[in-house]
Amino acid sequence: MKKGQSNRLTDQHKESKGVEGIFGDDAKLHDSSVGTISKATLKQLETEFPNLNFRYRNSIKKEEINKVLSEIDSELGQTLFVPNSSIKPDGGIIEVEDKNGNWRVILITEAKHQGKDIENIRDGNLVGKQNDQYLMAAGNAIERSHKNIAEIANLMLL
Repeated sequence: MKKGQSNRLTDQHKESKGVEGIFGDDAKLHDSSVGTISKATLKQLETEFPNLNFRYRNSIKKEEINKVLSEIDSELGQTLFVPNSSIKPDGGIIEVEDKNGNWRVILITEAKHQGKDIENIRDGNLVGKQNDQYLMAAGNAIERSHKNIAEIANLMLL
């Protein structure tokens, strides 16, 4: 069995010094910016809609999401493999309280900065297996983002 992609990722990880290269200065700035914008949005909402209650959360436990699913159908939301698991969007979650006292998600902010596509395009570097493309294939950051979207969709079913 070939391990082409595995070897490429290992080489890339070594060259970029592991996490240091993946979560570099640009990614850190991007993450902190989205959190700042989310909190500024919360303040603006509170100013424009003083008659509503808003809250900001850093994360949502999967246990809470499973509870919603099991309320819809007892067959759903039964298994939680990691008891303390949660989703933690980079910029957090803003919710508003509805007239029945239930909290409703109105904004989730994610910051998925992965790879060096911008730098490669700016510098004219081609990437990929054949060094013939400008953008790298979507990776784990995209997968995590879609997982979070699916989990929030489950939470919002009720």
